[in-house]
Amino acid sequence: MPLDRERKDRLIQTRVPRDLEATLKHEARRRRVSVSQLIRHLLEDTFDLVDGVVQDVDQIVSDSVILARNVGESARRLADPGRPRRSSRAAPETPAGRDADLTDVYAWNEVVVHRAVRCAECGVEIARGERGFVGLSDVPRRDRAWLCPACIEALDADGA
Repeated sequence: MPLDRERKDRLIQTRVPRDLEATLKHEARRRRVSVSQLIRHLLEDTFDLVDGVVQDVDQIVSDSVILARNVGESARRLADPGRPRRSSRAAPETPAGRDADLTDVYAWNEVVVHRAVRCAECGVEIARGERGFVGLSDVPRRDRAWLCPACIEALDADGA
């Protein structure tokens, strides 16, 4: 091969145990591909799978927190049937609107929303890709508070 011609792919070498080498060679023969191609495909498939899982983790965590709150409240009600029922809290990204407590929010940060949320003031949906304002708070485990651009403008008008 001429020296001026550069390969597009890069070579990465690694040591593997003898039984893994045998497994890789056997599987490559079975699939009628080279060991290099098999390893390349396995790595690409693994990264695609991990990327898909990581993208869904935030939603899984949010759903788990909501579920844990609901289970805890149900368990407390079962333990003390005379206790008044507390209304369940909304998901972190979807405050109830109008009656949301925003007193601990010390600033609003403008963001482009990746997942649809509701404005804490007027309840309008802020769709994915739209501008929204997330409330910053020092209160631990506080649900996220969101405002739409119209409510931020009203907030600015009230302060002026």
